[in-house]
Amino acid sequence: MRGRRSIAFCCVLFMLMALMGAVQSAWSQEVTAAIVGTVTDSSGAPMKDANVTVTDTERGTEWTTKTNDSGSYSLPRLPVGSYSVKVSAAGFDTAVYPTFTLVLNQTARVDVQMKVGTVTQTVEVSGAAPVLQTETTQVNTVIDSVTNDLLPLATRNYVELTLLSPGSVSPDPANFNNGDNTASGARPYINGNREQANNFILDGMDNNQVSDNLLGYTPAPDAIQEFNLITSNASAEFGNFQGGIVSATIKSGTNGFHGDLWEYFRNDKLNSNSWENRFRSAERPPLRWNMFGGTVGGPILKNKLFFFFDYQGQRFDHPTATQFLNVFTAAERAGDFSDICVGDDTHPGGFTGGLCNTPSQQLYDPKNGNAPILNNNIAAVEAIDPVAQNLFNSPLYPAPTGPGLRNNATYTTASLFNNSQYDIKIDFNATANDHIFGRYSHAKQHNPSLNSFVLIGTGSQTPRLRTRLWTGVIPSVQRC
Repeated sequence: MRGRRSIAFCCVLFMLMALMGAVQSAWSQEVTAAIVGTVTDSSGAPMKDANVTVTDTERGTEWTTKTNDSGSYSLPRLPVGSYSVKVSAAGFDTAVYPTFTLVLNQTARVDVQMKVGTVTQTVEVSGAAPVLQTETTQVNTVIDSVTNDLLPLATRNYVELTLLSPGSVSPDPANFNNGDNTASGARPYINGNREQANNFILDGMDNNQVSDNLLGYTPAPDAIQEFNLITSNASAEFGNFQGGIVSATIKSGTNGFHGDLWEYFRNDKLNSNSWENRFRSAERPPLRWNMFGGTVGGPILKNKLFFFFDYQGQRFDHPTATQFLNVFTAAERAGDFSDICVGDDTHPGGFTGGLCNTPSQQLYDPKNGNAPILNNNIAAVEAIDPVAQNLFNSPLYPAPTGPGLRNNATYTTASLFNNSQYDIKIDFNATANDHIFGRYSHAKQHNPSLNSFVLIGTGSQTPRLRTRLWTGVIPSVQRC
């Protein structure tokens, strides 16, 4: 057994050293919670030196402390999760507070009143009041992993869920669904502040783009344990931002193995056509959107060492589609613009004495005192400019393929948005007072766009992101 533990411990050290060697690193802000409270006897008098044990029911980790002279205790910097509280003292029954959920940035108060008895006798605190946010003044909304997983999100962008919080709005909710949150995705307007005024945090590390304060990295909803949107009265550690504080944390492994697989897709075969396309008898634009991936997490050493891994692939492809284009007709390329004199509701079409019956469609010669050009024939006044003539003669400029002046040519376009990303997280309960975790995140995008009309041009971008986070959480015994 000792040899197996030594091998496992060496593996952990190797993985954590790999995390340390990644491209980007930072010491994190706190992304934990706390439990505080007061222990009293049956008369309401404070109890000194009562033993308080807090247990993470999913990982078996225990944190202990004692009450001070006023009967108060404090256990800060606890990872989010499910906890139970046990209080014992000589001459009193052991009191157990039932399991409750401790959420991100929460300071939960758990007060316990002891009853005279023996330490071996255990009494469960029944009918206890709900754990309330009584220790801080911040206004916040916590979105947990269940909500992240179950609510429909077109591009699985967790930031869209911030609109569920009071005081959070957006003038363009559809912009949350463009799939590219790191370049042009929308963000909420919190209490009237601009969207650039928000602060995004992931596992305590800054998660903002330097350009326009966009989101730096968007983890998959299945990988998020929960996120907390603080809309006002944020504590000093979150300073320098007037809008909302969106603090998210990646899941950790537990004593049981858990995981899931998913695929979300959208296809033009399932879509209805737009009214614009129906009006001009155009086909539905092709669409191939796929998101797939999975998660897995569990123990490496029970109650001691845990892992979590997730992967998500995005293939947001717009295959070749036909787009309409307005180009000069053959007559217009030769200088004859008589075809633009088509009339309107109050003026009949055509010319009278060489002048267009519709004044707004009459061309004039600026080199000759703005005299009207007869029959809108520029070639009768002067030769076509060589630059324009060279453009018309170039194979880069398409010839009309249909009648009329509008939508008389077509070209094809295609665009791809391909992204792959993953997270690796290791949690290690080194001692009763030391909790250490490390996370490595990697994302790579490949977003080419293609146009058959060469003058429009093509484009391609391949941004990459690597982040490494290494942090130590030490909830040592503290007395208020």
